Order: sequence, then C-alpha cells, then structure tokens
Amino acid sequence: MLALVLSVFSLYLQRKDRRPRLEIRVRYEYRTAPLDDTSPGEPDPPAIHDRSQEGLYLLLGDFLREYDLEYPQGTPLVRFTLANKGVQPIYLDSIRLVVVRPRGLRSRLLVLDPTGDRVVPLELAAGESANVLGSAARRGGAVELVPADSVGYRFELTRLANTLRGEGYSGNVRLTLRAKDRLGREHVRPFDVNTDLWAYPKADG
Repeated sequence: MLALVLSVFSLYLQRKDRRPRLEIRVRYEYRTAPLDDTSPGEPDPPAIHDRSQEGLYLLLGDFLREYDLEYPQGTPLVRFTLANKGVQPIYLDSIRLVVVRPRGLRSRLLVLDPTGDRVVPLELAAGESANVLGSAARRGGAVELVPADSVGYRFELTRLANTLRGEGYSGNVRLTLRAKDRLGREHVRPFDVNTDLWAYPKADG
C-alpha cells in the first residue's frame, strides 16, 4: 500500500512539474532619458528602481538632483519580466493590461490599450493595439519561452496614468498584466498606477 501511495504521489509531482510555470515579476523604474532616446548597442541611461511606485517616488528627489533634472524630466516606467520556470516551452498568444473592477461591481472586463491611449471592453480589445504582442499575434504568431528563458516588457507610467485619468479614473488604480498562453491558461500579475503621482499633461509642440 505504501508503495502505491508513493507511486501515485511521484506521478502527481511529475505532472505538476510539467505544467507551464510562468513567473511574472514587476518593478517600478525611473530613467534619465526617454525610451526612444536609447539606440541599440548603447548602454542604458542611469536609472533607479523600487518594488513599489511609492518607494520609487520617495527616491526621486536625490536622483533628479544628482543628474540635474527637474520633474517631470526623465521617464517613469513599470517593467515586467516573464520567466519560464518550468520544464516545457510556453507559447504566449496575448498580453493585456486589464483594469481591475471594484468588488461587487459586475461589469465587463476593461482593457487599457497602451498604444491607443484608451480603455476598452475586453470583447472590443481583440485588435493588435490592445495586445502587447502586437502584429505578431495578429499574424498568428506567439512568443516562445523555452525553459529558463525570459522576456521583458515596459510601459511609461505617465502615459498609463494620463490614459486612466482621461477615462475618469483617479488615485491608485489597480490593474493586472494578463498573459494568455496557447493552451488557454492565463497568468496574472497585479500592479498599480497612481494617477496622483504620474499623470502629467504633455507639453504642446
């Protein structure tokens, strides 16, 4: 009987280990230069980072003085790292930023479109703009993550905060990054965007 129990338990562990294991890490970062000012092959500009946006904001004063910048010079970011911790490849079909609705409020899921600067219902977000993977997803492609491989995505906090404020959100807004793989499984990582900290009108011209 003991041998049977151990055999069943061993089989369970093997199957569990073979399931997709996607780890999603998030951190907040502030860079001295805009994203589009960095050319391939050049070293990254000076930056600071923290696990929370509030922690990052508290570090800004000394950082801006060190590099002779005035807020909002520089670029605040939220950065995600998706890592395959399993033993099987993972194929990602879509990555979306979803606005978390308050508890008890039943409504459609809303997706923040990071390129269209809008918030749209999930059923209207099938286009490539609301899918972070973009045109590759539209062509039927997928991002392949082999075991121990990882991929990163980053979004400008000011742009996200401005979009949320323009859609009527304010304060600390809870969102989730939702990565859907080819097997239909969703991998979710919550994060926050505080419009009071990062929403800032763009200069004309």
